[in-house]
Amino acid sequence: MRCLQRLYNRLFGNRIHNSHMIRTVQRLEFENIFPDEEPKDATYYLSKVSSSTLLGVIGFTTTDPQPNFDNFITDPDVSWDIIQRVTKYGKENEIPEKPEVISREASLRLAEIILANRTDLLDGNTNNHVTDDELNILKAFLIINKEVNEKQNFGDAQDNIDRMAEMLITMSFSSADIGIYSHTDLEFGKLVYATLTKFEYLLAFLASKTEYDYLQNALCITFKVSDIEELRKQVKLLFAMLLRLKLNNSYKFSLEDPDNLKFLKSLASAEIEESADFTNLKNYPIYEIDENTFSIIDYFFAVDKFFKSVRFIMKDAYNKYHKLGPKDGSFFGFYNTEFSEEFLMKKVLDEVFHWKYMVKRQIADTRDNEPDYYVRHGNKIYLFENKDILVAAGIKSSSDIAEIKKLLKKKFLKDDTRAVGIGQLIKSIEQIVENKFPYDDYVNQKKNLTIYPILLVSDRIFEIPGMNYILNQWYLELVKEKLADKYNRNLIRDLTFIDMDTLIYWLPHLKTKDGNLRKIIEEHHRGMNFQKKINTPDLKKAHEEANMYFHHNLSPISNRFEKYRFPRKLMVEKFRDVLKD
Repeated sequence: MRCLQRLYNRLFGNRIHNSHMIRTVQRLEFENIFPDEEPKDATYYLSKVSSSTLLGVIGFTTTDPQPNFDNFITDPDVSWDIIQRVTKYGKENEIPEKPEVISREASLRLAEIILANRTDLLDGNTNNHVTDDELNILKAFLIINKEVNEKQNFGDAQDNIDRMAEMLITMSFSSADIGIYSHTDLEFGKLVYATLTKFEYLLAFLASKTEYDYLQNALCITFKVSDIEELRKQVKLLFAMLLRLKLNNSYKFSLEDPDNLKFLKSLASAEIEESADFTNLKNYPIYEIDENTFSIIDYFFAVDKFFKSVRFIMKDAYNKYHKLGPKDGSFFGFYNTEFSEEFLMKKVLDEVFHWKYMVKRQIADTRDNEPDYYVRHGNKIYLFENKDILVAAGIKSSSDIAEIKKLLKKKFLKDDTRAVGIGQLIKSIEQIVENKFPYDDYVNQKKNLTIYPILLVSDRIFEIPGMNYILNQWYLELVKEKLADKYNRNLIRDLTFIDMDTLIYWLPHLKTKDGNLRKIIEEHHRGMNFQKKINTPDLKKAHEEANMYFHHNLSPISNRFEKYRFPRKLMVEKFRDVLKD
């Protein structure tokens, strides 16, 4: 277990403040470096690269730091020429920061192109000229960068917080599941712990009723394991290995154990198709180099396979078992209610609010607008609505703020005429203010109640800068309209938007004192509402101060608790039963 303790120190021991800043560095395009050449598509350049180099570059792009234009080419003369070209471009266009060649989005797109065309690209190309390989890979990245950049035309948001919020959402939404901050170690460590916790809850749910046995069997068959306990073991071994590889900046690994090999090969595929949302890479986040050697395509995708992706395995089994068509969505209603809400959410929140003197919702004659979770501590009320939703690949990858906002309103505010999420929270607030709340008799006798409305989501892609701000604006408009002169901001607090991973990650702290969650929420609200007057004649400095101010206002709640240090023993305990050292 000593190795895990060392990994813990890397993951959680050193908090880097700028790890919570989104990088906005310009991606270089083909025309920026090679303005006199006619660009081809990425496949053209990749077809000129040796097979061994192509396979290596897929895994290499998971390492950190990545090469840039000034160290991409080994040959010093060719490299100097590239540097001079970029320098000239930067000066002519007044580029304020050093631009980059490789980004996570471009790396995944490159991997997808190589694997989707592996028959043409990986069979027989034995080119062994290093500089040619490097130049062609560089050009392929530059072609892909243009495709990525075209989706992210943000305009000028320096002087408008609403526009800045929209810009940050647009920038983050499509890539939130691969790590959105400058340093991803902390994000990845949090994801590993939270996903393993959720996966164990899922297995417990499936074991809770014999009628779910067919869903367990579907998982075992898919992952080529003998039973559910073997699946649990293999997932833990995989996660421990991913931690080691990522934190050692490695991406290749070899296995000998037959059970390990069968399991890992279920995560690799020789057939990959290109998609709008890297769907196939998410399903097969590892590729097989040879019989015993594998490489990681993306660390975040490999972890997400065991919570976000397994639901689709269960959906197919559910539809087959109930004789439903492949496009029937009944499974998601079952999964979202029975597991996500009634099992996972309740068990996690019961741990947060475990004190016996806290009042949970009472049984009532009606379930009309019943909160997903309700708890009262004295005169403080916490209202939860839980949303476990899927986002269509086209919307997620579109970087179209109009489409994203349309989705958010439908999923979190109102679906046609039906109130959802925020709308449901406001209905409960109305009942409490009017002393007509059927789930707690006490509140119908009181007027000085402080209400904390909380929207809980299962997918971390929503826990991004700007999201809580936008949703809170919609919430405030609606709650003020509904309550009119009965609205009191001191008692009816702003909307708190939080994801399940963050709750699980903070759980060791939240359950130690009954006011810990409230303190974080109130700190978050102070951050969202913080106002600063910028008074400087220096325009550049004013823009920098405005950016810092906006980022502070628009930060998600997961970034507010910077002093938190996740307990080492909990990470170690997660793997104690499968790792001896």
